[in-house]
Amino acid sequence: MKNKVLLGQIILLIILFIGFKSPTVKAEEKDTSSDFVIENGVLKKYKGSAKVVIIPDGVKEIGGGEFLGNNGLNYNSTITEVVIPDSVTKIGVAAFYMSSGLSKINIPDSVTIIGPSAFGSCRSLTEINIPRSVTTIDNSAFMFCDSLLNINIPESVTTIGGNAFLGTPWLDSKRADAESGLVIVNNILIDARNVKGEVTVPEGVIKLADSGMSFSSITKVTLPKTLTEIGKGAFSACVNLKEVQMKDNVAIIGDYAFEDCDSLEVLQLPKKLKELGSLGLKSKVLKRLKTLEIPASVEVISKETLNSYSYDAGMLLIHENSPVYKYIKENNLKDVRYKVIGKDGKIKEETYMVVKVKKGETLWKISLKYLGKGTRYKEIMKLNNLKKTTIHVGQKLKVPVK
Repeated sequence: MKNKVLLGQIILLIILFIGFKSPTVKAEEKDTSSDFVIENGVLKKYKGSAKVVIIPDGVKEIGGGEFLGNNGLNYNSTITEVVIPDSVTKIGVAAFYMSSGLSKINIPDSVTIIGPSAFGSCRSLTEINIPRSVTTIDNSAFMFCDSLLNINIPESVTTIGGNAFLGTPWLDSKRADAESGLVIVNNILIDARNVKGEVTVPEGVIKLADSGMSFSSITKVTLPKTLTEIGKGAFSACVNLKEVQMKDNVAIIGDYAFEDCDSLEVLQLPKKLKELGSLGLKSKVLKRLKTLEIPASVEVISKETLNSYSYDAGMLLIHENSPVYKYIKENNLKDVRYKVIGKDGKIKEETYMVVKVKKGETLWKISLKYLGKGTRYKEIMKLNNLKKTTIHVGQKLKVPVK
């Protein structure tokens, strides 16, 4: 009897050992807290090797490092799916950039911003559903996602950055479907690469996205009354563009809006303009335009735009006592070539211009060049309080206006 009891106990132990042994779990298939580098709520880096990554609750932003830096979950070919918690409000700079295996991701309703290059070159993504909480899709956010065919963009999105969808089948399809060649999303013109010749942007468009009409073959563009903002680089590399017609409601023109528009002949700034970035125009274009009137309404202007109008590179027309006029005076920008428009709307003639002495020039030669007679060099000396006729290269001289 004792032997039977002992045998039963041995059999029970064997069953327990075999039947309830814990399965082996490979470390690379499961995230641990040490796999995530989190600083002040920002997921800076994922160091694990799991295919399905579950981001810890409490994370507020993914990425957030330097542009295209090794941050977030980027440069990862292993990850196929990411689960984002409701605590996340921002998908930051290059958060998933070059995560080539990523094919499934659900963006929660808590996210409001999708940052620059956030999903750039995620070549396995085929579909993305952007929730109604998102207001901003930044520059290059989905650029070169060359399998991304379906994108749902809600009306809540009011800002779309430059080249946000460049290189996606979704954008190619939009281009093909647009009769005018203009791709417009939520009243934002985001692409015009296929457009040629003269084009009229339809009423209802409120913004040209950054690089929105860049690299197109347009020769003339007429902008609508509804337009209030021209984004950065909006017309950059439109090398055939000769004329821009804009209405007075445009309040913002971003930096380098007309960069490399080397054929430009007609440009008039709107009367309600508030902010003017760097025009990005070369001196030969400024000479061709001859003058450019800065509206009295302009409150913020790029110093680069002001400095580009120096010596013989065109002339600015500045309204007397306007914010730009005061800025030039307060910062003593002597090299800026401008004339003043008085309260009566007439141009006030300046009594002198400022020139920079070049190699080989003398007071006589400068007087002959600008005043028509070399003998008038004494007027230059008097205006500059010069006691001797010696001048040097790079010296700035006031020269009387003829």
